[in-house]
Amino acid sequence: MGRLEGKIAVITGAGGDIGTATAVAFAREGATVACFDVDPKTAARCAQAVMAQGGVARHYECDVSDSDSVRKTMSAVAEHFSGVDVLVNNAAISSPYEPVHTLPESAWRKALDVNLTGAFLISKYAVPLMMKRGRGSIIHMASQMGHVGNKGRAAYGATKAALIHLARIMALDYAEMNIRVNSLSPGAVLTSRVVGRYGSEDAARQRLEPLYPIKRLGTPQEIAAAVVFLASDESSFMTGADLLLDGGYTAQ
Repeated sequence: MGRLEGKIAVITGAGGDIGTATAVAFAREGATVACFDVDPKTAARCAQAVMAQGGVARHYECDVSDSDSVRKTMSAVAEHFSGVDVLVNNAAISSPYEPVHTLPESAWRKALDVNLTGAFLISKYAVPLMMKRGRGSIIHMASQMGHVGNKGRAAYGATKAALIHLARIMALDYAEMNIRVNSLSPGAVLTSRVVGRYGSEDAARQRLEPLYPIKRLGTPQEIAAAVVFLASDESSFMTGADLLLDGGYTAQ
């Protein structure tokens, strides 16, 4: 028996490195996974990665910033799986590194729509399904940037800080319904997005690793392991909390 045996999990932003690593880790622990992504091709690749490990998964195209898309996709999940036990709000978009006075309003609104409103919308439709099953665990993927400031990260940092507080409030709203809500705040993780930002893996390591007390970056698998913990009964006494996996960055 795995730690998530028999549970139905929805993961948004599943086509990214962390989303896919989480989906695979969930399947290894016995969960059935619904892989959501705005890009149907990457959603399908995530589901294929799960099935290649012997797991069960379905992929769904979903724009988390669009209420109609979320409603229709969650209805399809409810019809096929009959419920949801775990929700990982992992979908996110980066924004330009700009101070507020030069940051395009469109970039600000896009960050809010995907990173924050997306988590609200998916949760809005997932919670009633969890209520019917009498249990649930919701994980908002925040960031170390929700705890500390960094130049030019107004949009991204504000949305991630908001997710941390949203988890606290939702935890209070749903505690009596046996639905736990936590957030997870990774530091820099060696993903394809980070490598693309710096041009190469070596460049990313050279730029970022000196910033961390443990002198290395995180891996998608390390983040996935933490998500499994938050999703499982091992964290059953934990709600309204934020779990930092940041290599000591915020301790400095």
